[in-house]
Amino acid sequence: MRFRLRSAQKRPQQEGHRHFGFDQILIFVFALGLASAASAQTGTAWPEADKLFHSDPRWMGSDAGYSIDLGHGRVLWMFNDTFVARKPGDSRPNAAFVRNTVAIQSGYDPAHAAIKFYWRTRRGTPSEIFSSEGPVWMWPGSGIRVGNRLLLFCERVASDSAKDSLGFKSIGWNAYWVTNPDDEPTVWRLKIAAEVSDTVIMASQALREGGFVYFFGQSEPEHDLYMARLSVETFAQGRLSPLQWWSDGDWQTGQANRRPILHDAGTETSVQRDPGGTGFLEVNSEGFGAADLVMRRAPKLEGPWSPPQRIYRPPESDAPDAFVYAGKSHAELKGADLILTYAANGPDEKVAHDMSLYFPRFVKVQLPGPRHVQ
Repeated sequence: MRFRLRSAQKRPQQEGHRHFGFDQILIFVFALGLASAASAQTGTAWPEADKLFHSDPRWMGSDAGYSIDLGHGRVLWMFNDTFVARKPGDSRPNAAFVRNTVAIQSGYDPAHAAIKFYWRTRRGTPSEIFSSEGPVWMWPGSGIRVGNRLLLFCERVASDSAKDSLGFKSIGWNAYWVTNPDDEPTVWRLKIAAEVSDTVIMASQALREGGFVYFFGQSEPEHDLYMARLSVETFAQGRLSPLQWWSDGDWQTGQANRRPILHDAGTETSVQRDPGGTGFLEVNSEGFGAADLVMRRAPKLEGPWSPPQRIYRPPESDAPDAFVYAGKSHAELKGADLILTYAANGPDEKVAHDMSLYFPRFVKVQLPGPRHVQ
């Protein structure tokens, strides 16, 4: 299929030979306790927020849907393969198929915010924000703004005709500094911060904690979750190196000894602080085709992470030809304890004519215990 259908097939979790000390056991018990509470979470569809992505008749649907807080009530959305009408009134079968687009949301509550979508125009045709490099195209991931520095990540993707392939393969990632982040995206000046060939694709999430910026990425094809960090001071200087990778108990410069913090995390996972202020949450979609949205908890970014707890079953997962993926949370958004999105896709012919598919869908989650809804 020509759309972004990423495999989330499960594999047996690898068993290590680590010996846990008493403190580690206590931390693990703490995480399991939080996980048992997670079973009480209830996610519900949020159609009032879904309208946000239907507000421009020329932007006719996409997937992925990474969000980045730009500050001052502005949120950057990064989308992958997108239908863009060549002219007002076009239908999807006649639309341009653009490898990436973005949008700027004004206001943190998606049910009441405004949004403006952006793509470039080349030779009179809608085109991508992040340019392809010959046969290699860019699928945006996450990013982060710290002060005046905005860093954005893209997965490097190429066609793949191998047997059992979904038609594409990941070949690495790019990172870009946006040197004029307060301007409209169509006039962004993008400066390459890194171009990396690797099996760990950065970054599905970026967040700042203390004196470091943390980046999370999944391995291909296992979908294990890795974590790297960069000092805020280095970030402020406009440098993306040296990255330090979590290496199973320590931080090390270089990739040789890096270890995942979580196995089988799915694709496009998100990591954020628990809105209640205790530890961290990880959210992803679990399954291939029909999928659930699941959540894990941990007292620290490196874990240990609790077992996944189902917090929402998308109704599209119970339909014929189900293809649900790209589940993630959006920490900067307001209107509920926890706000998620996911993508619902399908066969080419169905998606071409079914305008209920191929838009990010919002879910709001009520967390157990007292919470202050933002």
